[in-house]
Amino acid sequence: MRPRQILLLIALTLVYLCCELAFNARLLDVVGGSADSQQIHQIERFGRALSGIAAALFVLQRVIRRRNASQGVSPSPQWGAALVLGSALLVYAALNVLVDTLVARSTPEFRRVSQNIVLVQRALVQGRVELDGLGDDPELLRQPAGKAFLAQFSWMAASVDRLDDKIRSAKLSLIESSIGERMGDAQGLHGNYQEAVKETQSQWRRYASAPPLPDVDAEVARQQDKAWSNYVSDLGRRGWTPSKVPAHAQATVRRKVRSRVAVPAGWELSDEAGFRRAVEQTVRRQLEAASGARRAAAGMPPDLSWPAFFAHARVQEALRRQIEERIRQKMGHGGSPLLRLPAGLRLLPSYPTGRAFQDEVFTPVVKSFAQQELARYDAPVSAFADGAELAQRGRDAARLALVPPIALFFSMLGALLHCTKLLYLVLTLARERLPRWQAHRVVHPLPVAVGACLLSIGLLATMDNAVTRSRLFTYLHQQVLASADDTVASQLKHRFIAGSLRVVAVGQDRFYPLFEFIRVHALRGFHFGYDGSTKN
Repeated sequence: MRPRQILLLIALTLVYLCCELAFNARLLDVVGGSADSQQIHQIERFGRALSGIAAALFVLQRVIRRRNASQGVSPSPQWGAALVLGSALLVYAALNVLVDTLVARSTPEFRRVSQNIVLVQRALVQGRVELDGLGDDPELLRQPAGKAFLAQFSWMAASVDRLDDKIRSAKLSLIESSIGERMGDAQGLHGNYQEAVKETQSQWRRYASAPPLPDVDAEVARQQDKAWSNYVSDLGRRGWTPSKVPAHAQATVRRKVRSRVAVPAGWELSDEAGFRRAVEQTVRRQLEAASGARRAAAGMPPDLSWPAFFAHARVQEALRRQIEERIRQKMGHGGSPLLRLPAGLRLLPSYPTGRAFQDEVFTPVVKSFAQQELARYDAPVSAFADGAELAQRGRDAARLALVPPIALFFSMLGALLHCTKLLYLVLTLARERLPRWQAHRVVHPLPVAVGACLLSIGLLATMDNAVTRSRLFTYLHQQVLASADDTVASQLKHRFIAGSLRVVAVGQDRFYPLFEFIRVHALRGFHFGYDGSTKN
């Protein structure tokens, strides 16, 4: 390649590395924070885009080499641009398909265990649980080494034998803590409850002020007699009767009648039955509108006091549905449309203190919701199979468990390959600057760059930090190795995974400060769709 072309590739690679390393730092923050599924999906899109750009840069280098080697018969620039762009789009789509395929083809067993892994992982992030053997530093999981551990926790925990049994004793308290966290504090729910009580009190006022329902049939008959009598009297003042109205006056009489009674347009002036039917329809509509408040509370006994109205089963049920909906809105995507308030919970018009509301409503609701959620965590594996009741819930949990480590893996892979390529390009440029009689004596840049990359990985594999020295990491590391079967391929695969987990844990710890510096200063704090807030 020509020196100018090499300089162009070096510049593009540096720009890409700034973005990739900054993304890597932000990805650790996502794993170490309480990101929801939407935020993880957002940063996953950035990760796929960066992987696509990484592939495009490699293709661009090959296109340039091909053009140089073709000596004037190279394909058109448009063809090269299409190839570079196509490679980026292909990798972006391929990674999306990869994640979707892994989730879609996940086994019911993995889906079930994934929801347990996500539960523990979020509890660790939020400081609601401590894992024995991770060390005595409570801030460890907020440090780069701890965040790297959390990023890989789902893959490591999935290898633990009988994970469900080992967290069973703590599962209910973790679920209670998680639901309480998503619901917010008791004071916030108390405020929502007071608003619902005010709405119920307004309904009672309309109910109490509504006029009593009359005897509908008697009122209809009275209005019919009165309207027909008035009609006959009006005709009598002109010397007419309903059956003896002159032809020239019939249209005028009909219009006058229709202005007061909704008779049909072709109504016969002597049709008393049709007249009475029209009066009945009008009277019944008026009575229904006048007593709307009581009819809205269908089945409510008359003359109930405010306490009695509030305690009525229909009002209690409507209030419960209203509170359940507000709680689900508060919990956002973490809420479940199946959650219901405890059956025996009796709501009161008011509570003397916020503490009383917490003890009598908030805490029982959290415990009830937790029991309902626990039933889904303890559901049989068959409930998570495709087409079963909890299949979608299991797929969502599998995605949350798979995306962070996959995104971190491809982020580090792209950064590692392009660091190697950058070194190769720099060495190539330096070699191009040497005289020809010296250039052939210099070792080829490619083995030097690859050797430097492998040496760096080897050095990281021999290093330790607070996480890799912990008993917990050692135990999980051994579980990954133990999950291999007796075949050589499986054992090599699990050794590679175990070694990669260790390198990532150490490497992220060493280089996170540099990556975060690049994100904050070179990229002006770009947050890749995650600003550190939660949407619970």
